[in-house]
Amino acid sequence: MSHQKESKVVAAPKKDEPNNRAERRHPDLSVLINEFPPWILRTFPRLKELSGYTGRSLANLDCLGETKDVQKILLGNTVAYERESFVKWLESRSRILS
Repeated sequence: MSHQKESKVVAAPKKDEPNNRAERRHPDLSVLINEFPPWILRTFPRLKELSGYTGRSLANLDCLGETKDVQKILLGNTVAYERESFVKWLESRSRILS
């Protein structure tokens, strides 16, 4: 019995859709600046609700170096993110779907 690999059909991007991440449209998440405290702890209770990321996910992204643009401090034994740079980072990782 022979196994044949099925090729996947990849749809071409739409004409007005940008090909790379830099050209994609990003949402305006500045409303979150009013919701977050000045320094956002990884243990902040509403972190997942407001950002979509858990503290553990942010720790993993820190380890991978994907949060270089976010200013961080060590507050006791907990990492805290500066509000404005964190919101700007969230905007850069988000995109408008339609």
